[in-house]
Amino acid sequence: MTVSVLDADVALYVDLRSNDLSSQWVDTAIYARELEQVRALMLDHLQEAIEGPAKSASQYQICTGGSLLRARLALASCRSFKCSQQYAVAAAACCELIHNASLVHDDLLDGDQLRRGQPTVWKKHGKGVALCAGDLLLCTAFAVAASLEDANQSRCLTKHIATMTGRVIVGQSVEIAPRESIARPRFFEYLEAAKAKTVPLIQLPLMTGAIATNAHQPVKDIIKRFADAVGLAYQIIDDLDDLSEPESKLNIEFDSLHPFHAWHHHRAIEGDCPELRIHKATRHALVSLQRGRYQLELLEKQMSTPVTPTLGPLLMKLERRALTHRNSYRFSEGMWS
Repeated sequence: MTVSVLDADVALYVDLRSNDLSSQWVDTAIYARELEQVRALMLDHLQEAIEGPAKSASQYQICTGGSLLRARLALASCRSFKCSQQYAVAAAACCELIHNASLVHDDLLDGDQLRRGQPTVWKKHGKGVALCAGDLLLCTAFAVAASLEDANQSRCLTKHIATMTGRVIVGQSVEIAPRESIARPRFFEYLEAAKAKTVPLIQLPLMTGAIATNAHQPVKDIIKRFADAVGLAYQIIDDLDDLSEPESKLNIEFDSLHPFHAWHHHRAIEGDCPELRIHKATRHALVSLQRGRYQLELLEKQMSTPVTPTLGPLLMKLERRALTHRNSYRFSEGMWS
């Protein structure tokens, strides 16, 4: 189905709604049980760390909850590739630990004071402890991977999370590195920076099943392209979610934000048009989701177990969030001015 950039929001909506996904949902009770096992495994391994502020702060971060999106993606990947439950839960726990480590460090760098409706780790425990807590969460992810009974799967998973974590770290450094130019990065540069730090955290869980079963390279390539498309859309939409609160409630000092921060690229400034800014952002997100949909269709043809029931709803949810932002500014332009 060919979709133009301007019509991406309508076409993707129709295309996704044309699939009857309701009859293909996996057993939610099984997923809920597995997610509880993921939470328990993370806390069990953190419990093995020596007592100290970093341990307490790490446990606090995990207990704040979250959507467990990366865990869900890892479980879906492992289900599609028919991995063992022990591997699936361990892989999901690794992905969540890496993700939470990145959140702790990201909140520290951005100065965010709230996460999941609660004080961020640095706000509650201090900046130095937050830095150590993020490091401890990273170490714990590798400890979980090392605990797998299958030595080959343990080695492959460890190598995979090391590679993806390295990409996340380098991607984050792109945002905060000193710039020779005083000019604010262009929107294209913002998109590249967003992709650099977010795509690895989407590819990380999606690839766990493929690496455990030594899937063919064409399958891995499709997953990478799917993650690339969804990761970019996810970051743009997540940034727009952050901007949905009035500035007065966020206590943001804009002069202290790094040049790639979302506020600089989505927030309306004097003499600018908020409608065009949000339209540009949602357009990129929706086109990325359309690319993701195409890659999902290709992946479906390569798999013996359907993957659309677990990954299709992710595309639908992201698309709805993007359209909500596109529609909201038309009726609430005051909040962007």
